Amino acid sequence: MKFVENPTQSAEYLRQAIPLMVKYNIPPNPLNYALWYTYVSNRIPTLNFQIDQTIETYGTCPTMMSEQLFRQHVINEEIEHSEKAQAEFISIATKLGSKANAAAQETSEFRTILEESLIALNNPENANSLDNIINNLSEHTESLNKGTIRFQKELEASQAEILKLKKELQKSRQDASIDPLTGLFNRRVFDTELSQIIGARGDKSATLVMIDVDHFKRFNDDYGHLMGDKVLQYFGKLLKEECPEPMLPVRFGGEEFAILMIGKDQDQAISIAETLREKIQSIRIKQKKTGKVISSITASFGVCMKESNETAQQLIERADKALYAAKGNGRNCVVTA
Repeated sequence: MKFVENPTQSAEYLRQAIPLMVKYNIPPNPLNYALWYTYVSNRIPTLNFQIDQTIETYGTCPTMMSEQLFRQHVINEEIEHSEKAQAEFISIATKLGSKANAAAQETSEFRTILEESLIALNNPENANSLDNIINNLSEHTESLNKGTIRFQKELEASQAEILKLKKELQKSRQDASIDPLTGLFNRRVFDTELSQIIGARGDKSATLVMIDVDHFKRFNDDYGHLMGDKVLQYFGKLLKEECPEPMLPVRFGGEEFAILMIGKDQDQAISIAETLREKIQSIRIKQKKTGKVISSITASFGVCMKESNETAQQLIERADKALYAAKGNGRNCVVTA
């Protein structure tokens, strides 16, 4: 994306962008300035449409959505250039590997020629006239042979490094916003999105669901942490399947999860929570070593809808109270606050 406006036009776009950012509670950082500068310039209709749809859904443009739109529309050319550079580097590495193979083959052929020449020169008929050549070749052939073998091994090692480099370049880096075990967004993303959505103006409803795996410490003690990790991974998979956008499921920490539901009232959130609770209690995990089927996994849920003028921290505290009430009521249930 190239910005070619003159100072007057640029200032005008900035004057238009800032009030919109304030209106929709958009954090004033460089990324968002560029995003909304582009929005008011109307240079990318697709971007404007997606921002409008996001505002309609959330009442704001959440940070994770802003970052996605920024990468997709504002710096897409730069990303393409970076990817092209990586592709070219991989191509160079591939050619290097091919040349290394060719060099090894040529060296091997040269060694064969030298050995054949040595045999020919060792013919007794040529002994009187070629004594010096024979002595010289005899002296260096063994050394050349050993050197060739070393060179081939070095080439093989280089090819292994090239292959490793190609794999590293092609491998996607883990996003710092993603919990590596469950694949869900992490607490950092949750805190950012919740604060922004709570602070947004408008009448968008927001409901928070807090979830805690029942007796998880005891489960780990009884079955081991590897089995515990499998349970958490299942939770992550289930939440992603049952809570599509604009809902935001996250791993809140440890065995605790949270779902931020935009546009859902409390009754709708309770219905979703009950569906999740039933699916969780139907989990069956078979131990490979013993063959024993584990069927004692349940979770407790605390649900509360955002109240007027409530802060993000207050909403979390109310949802936590509902969650602890669910645990006090015998666990494996949904309680509202």
